[in-house]
Amino acid sequence: MTHLRFRTLSGRLTAVALLVAAVAIAALTIAFNLLLGSSLNGDIKSRLRGQAAAAQTTVDVRGGHVHAVEAPNDAAVDRRVWVYDGTRAIERPPGDAELQRAADALAGEGGVFDDLPGGREVRLYAAPVLDGGRQIGTIVAAQSLAAYDRTTDLAEIGSLALALVLLAAMFLVTRQTIGRALSPVRAMTRDAAAWSEHEPGRRFGAQERPDELGELAGTFDALLDRVAASLRHEQRLSAELSHELRTPLSRIVAEAELLLRRDRPLDERTEAYGSIVRSAEQMSAILETLMAAARADAGLDRGRSELRSVLAGLAETWEPVYGSRGVALAMDLPPAGATVGVDAEVVERILAPVLDNAARHAEATVRVTTATGGGHVTITVTDDGPGVPAGDRQHVFEPGVRLTPGDGHSGSGLGLPLARRLARAANGDVLAGPGDGPDGATFVVELPR
Repeated sequence: MTHLRFRTLSGRLTAVALLVAAVAIAALTIAFNLLLGSSLNGDIKSRLRGQAAAAQTTVDVRGGHVHAVEAPNDAAVDRRVWVYDGTRAIERPPGDAELQRAADALAGEGGVFDDLPGGREVRLYAAPVLDGGRQIGTIVAAQSLAAYDRTTDLAEIGSLALALVLLAAMFLVTRQTIGRALSPVRAMTRDAAAWSEHEPGRRFGAQERPDELGELAGTFDALLDRVAASLRHEQRLSAELSHELRTPLSRIVAEAELLLRRDRPLDERTEAYGSIVRSAEQMSAILETLMAAARADAGLDRGRSELRSVLAGLAETWEPVYGSRGVALAMDLPPAGATVGVDAEVVERILAPVLDNAARHAEATVRVTTATGGGHVTITVTDDGPGVPAGDRQHVFEPGVRLTPGDGHSGSGLGLPLARRLARAANGDVLAGPGDGPDGATFVVELPR
């Protein structure tokens, strides 16, 4: 028999079931032996009363005295019965002195039982002999308890042996039953652990199972979905970092190698240093945007912010950038007190790529307006550039996609996808649409109120 490990669930359940069974079997065993003892005790008393009643038919009461009807020492010897006239024995079976003294002590008593002291296994019973309602004699009957004690001892030993057999059977049945009941759980746990490490796409599915195992399978599938989503997120973040940092890092390495290989004029060195700084700033912006997206995907606290102050800060930040490109930024600020259910930093991270995209493609003007409807606040960014073809309005939100890669602007193809990801993580969205006129593009940012 394998060792019962109480640190396992099956071991604990088996131990509890065995303890309950042991208590129940012990109670039944004790109750059985008590009932058996009571029954045997009643049987002994009944026999003694019957024996005394039979002996009373062999005596005669005359003149206030008890007289034996049978021949002296005849039936009384066989039945171990003493007959007393008052306290004088007129019939006495053979027996040792202690038995005789015990019988003599019951002379004059009525309806009394007494066991011989010293474990002699003999019980005595005194029945009164009456004359006109007055006790004038006593009949004492004796009965050996040896047979009854043997029966009681055998019953106790048998009940204990049966209890041990029942406990052993209960242990085996309970352990096997619990083991079989929990074996699917162990198998599912091992499968889930193996799949999460080697096959994150595998699932238990909706095949027919008992309700408890079906619920466990659903929980494991949901957990595996989260693990797979986390792995995809890590892979996507790694791929985006690798893809987007490759270009500015290569530019920095190239410029640094050229500076080390030969002397260059001051203006070329200045331009090279400027290129390195711009590449480093681009890398920093890419990292900040990617980490903001990762924090949003992780479901961090969304917070809330006052939209007017956020847009005013963005206008102050972006107006010099727009001015350097010859583009006017018209920011229609919402009324004071308008709030969104998104942290101010996240709002800025969502709008910054949209504003940057508009600045790179606008001809002369970019307009930002806000509106409130339902449970969302809508921020619309419209430019007068070439616009986004209808067939590409979803394509522009794919990582690394640039519709005009040779336009001379240093876009990474990550801004709009990350803006949409951040917005959706905050229960919002970013959508692309046509401009107000024949040309231009419109990007609509929806944020929760």
